[in-house]
Amino acid sequence: MSKQIHPPLRAGRRGLILVVIVLALVVAGSGAAFALASSHKGKTTLIKSTPAPASVADTGPTTAQALVATTPQTSPTTQVLTLAVTAKNPRQMIIDASASAIVAAATLSPASPVQATAAALQKVVCIDPGHQAHPDLTLEPIGPGSKEMKPKVEAGTRGVVTGVPESQLVLTIALKLRAVLEAHGVKVVMTRTTQNVDISNSQRAQIANAAHANLFVRIHANGNSDESIHGSEVLYPSSIKGWTDTIAAPSKRAASLAEQDLVAATGARNLGLVARGDITGFNWSKVPVILPEVGFMTNPNEDRLMETSAYQTKIVGTLAQAILTFIGVR
Repeated sequence: MSKQIHPPLRAGRRGLILVVIVLALVVAGSGAAFALASSHKGKTTLIKSTPAPASVADTGPTTAQALVATTPQTSPTTQVLTLAVTAKNPRQMIIDASASAIVAAATLSPASPVQATAAALQKVVCIDPGHQAHPDLTLEPIGPGSKEMKPKVEAGTRGVVTGVPESQLVLTIALKLRAVLEAHGVKVVMTRTTQNVDISNSQRAQIANAAHANLFVRIHANGNSDESIHGSEVLYPSSIKGWTDTIAAPSKRAASLAEQDLVAATGARNLGLVARGDITGFNWSKVPVILPEVGFMTNPNEDRLMETSAYQTKIVGTLAQAILTFIGVR
């Protein structure tokens, strides 16, 4: 005959079991699975993460969106996601994305909460995954009213080892970044969520302008005919009167944050900050804008690294941390 467990005792055991599970996950190390726990009215749900797919370009709504849709309606300032973090570096944000689970954390000690604050809910970030499946080499003005012309959107580079096109790599990273920012309560506007689009660089900037984005983040990867060249750099607009003179300084601040965190987390060679006046997506932007070049796909080592979920996790985490710091959420 089984022994009856009174309700208070049963609840206590559930709480103890959850603590044991979370502690086990934390000890497991950065290569292990993560868990996300959310509590409401005494009920606790544990969602295990699974490895990220090679591409999440067309998976539909993010898990962060699904969580919001299924969470009981409460005040934004009381919706708390408690995260088990395995990162040894407290500045590193952890994310692993799949169709069923997303785990995200930034500059948090283990098991500390991420809270969607009222301030975060007022912020907008526009993410532009560079390029697209098919280039459009017809020309457009490099800036408003300019007679200088450039192709609307070029093909981008490709992995020298993996064969993955830049447009696909940066889309995968961008979708993971969106999930992290949304988990922190930030509104994210994407210029694209699929490869099958035809959007020029000036149009991408105008999407960010229309959204009144607090920051426009254009994610790219680099390429060079010399395969030995490697490292990351962050581009920002140089000051051009009538075009970028009002956004150059804040853009540089955002770029500096991204550069510092990106190099610290990935260990990539630091190629520094680069001011550019010849980039269409900068010159049409009316909001602060940065362009992280997250690595060289023409370098065999970096090409392999950037295709791994673990390295993408580092890139996403550092970019998210820089963005949240710049827009004043963290």
